[in-house]
Amino acid sequence: MPIVHVTTNLSRRLGTEIAKGITVLVSDMTKKSAEGVIVTHKHEYEMYYAGSDAPLAFVRFTSLGMTSADTEGYSQGFASFFKQNLDIDESRVIVEFHAPDPTHLGISGTTLAQLKKRNE
Repeated sequence: MPIVHVTTNLSRRLGTEIAKGITVLVSDMTKKSAEGVIVTHKHEYEMYYAGSDAPLAFVRFTSLGMTSADTEGYSQGFASFFKQNLDIDESRVIVEFHAPDPTHLGISGTTLAQLKKRNE
């Protein structure tokens, strides 16, 4: 269940098409079903990077099983996507990665670790 939280200083919302694009990107990068991808967006935030308020995206990306070997490719994927779709310079797309233990992510009143056990 990959989760993507996007915060930008852009005045516009991402919109359904961009959110769908992020969903496909994450599904392709992680090799996980698009049906489990969650995308959130906060826009019009007062944000600065290196003292500049130029267009900026801060992405918090959570995915079970992610390793440090994955993060550079994921960072490049997000940077390219935001450049192509929102015209945010790749150097201003900041990504924070989280790979929680399956016992620390819940759905349907249980944890993903318990769901995995039930399906084994």
